[in-house]
Amino acid sequence: MVDTTVKKAQSLGGLIMIAVLVGMGMFLDGFDANLFFFGGTFILKIINVNPILLGITAAGFSAGIMIFSIVGGVIFDKITTRNGIIISLTVISLFSALTGFVRNEYELVIYRFMVGFGVGMIQPEISAFLGDLRPKIRATVIATAGVMFNLGLALGPLIFARFSTISTFDIPFVIAGLSGLILIILTVMFIPSTYKIKNKPKHGILKNMNRSLLLASFSYLFFGIAFFAYNSYATPFLTHDGISKGTAAIVLSTFGFAGIVLAYPGAIVGDRTNRKRIIQLGALVMLIGTIVLFGIHMSPIIAFTAVIFLGGGYAIYGNIQAFSQESVEDPWIGTAVGFLYLVFNIGAMIGGPLMGYLIPKIGYSMAGVYALMIPMAICLILMSLAPNVRRKESVVLDTTATAVGK
Repeated sequence: MVDTTVKKAQSLGGLIMIAVLVGMGMFLDGFDANLFFFGGTFILKIINVNPILLGITAAGFSAGIMIFSIVGGVIFDKITTRNGIIISLTVISLFSALTGFVRNEYELVIYRFMVGFGVGMIQPEISAFLGDLRPKIRATVIATAGVMFNLGLALGPLIFARFSTISTFDIPFVIAGLSGLILIILTVMFIPSTYKIKNKPKHGILKNMNRSLLLASFSYLFFGIAFFAYNSYATPFLTHDGISKGTAAIVLSTFGFAGIVLAYPGAIVGDRTNRKRIIQLGALVMLIGTIVLFGIHMSPIIAFTAVIFLGGGYAIYGNIQAFSQESVEDPWIGTAVGFLYLVFNIGAMIGGPLMGYLIPKIGYSMAGVYALMIPMAICLILMSLAPNVRRKESVVLDTTATAVGK
């Protein structure tokens, strides 16, 4: 019998080892992202570039993710799963390290686009990989990636603040590159090359593009607008209101720590109750966070409170990945998640430039209303309209179908 990743994951020890190791790819994603999003304001000052490039660079990063997110999903469904993750990690690690040595805006945009290329592939690969290991607890296993991503988000600002200087920012990105290299080595050593034995799909992908998947994806679109509007300009927003660089780093790290605390509880509740309602709850909590952040006079306490709501709501809303996987046949899980991320990153391409465009015209607070509050309200409404989906509770370990991931 073929030794597969899914078979290995049926033991508790095997599941924990595989979930943590694969989920660490999302740690690298979150760590690199917040190194740049927190440090972007200071990086642009060091290389003498107009701060408006933050939104443009964020859009380029999102464009790389958008273009290749569907590729990552197809790789999961059709090609070599482990090798797809290794290729993605290689691209992210290399161009994240190179970001530490940029000298002008052209290099910055190119390197961030290439990081987005790797991130676009790895996000649906990891989500589908983890969600398919134990379908009965799909969201709980996927939450491992969410915990790792939030850990990366939390450490990014702290590492940048600790190791950057008034004229250099290379060491934080070198740390990201080396982290990726170590992760590649561990993946080769411990993850079986064959993922699982898969049945052929009964229907084509177009018949699987149902109302549940489409509405969830468009909810994710508006979440993407809000998330990247926040990420692209959270640092200058806080420092503009008199919060120091060190305090801002701690405040923004709270997003990741709140996500770590609530990722597993949110996923477990989603697995055991009505997943759609839990996703709605996460969107509502984030909406409240945006109201606190932009609707109340700013202070460190208010900022902490708002970011806790945003990070905690984000972790709970993460059930949407399991929801999208449960909306389609098993052979199309990767493609469904790839489509989810494709739509999300269309929103991400809009969010950063939109916030950058609005700030000089109407100020940070009103820009936050249009670029964060309103998109999050629409995100909540669209998810409320999505039909519930049936849970998938079986996993194919050994059939006469095709071995995937050799």
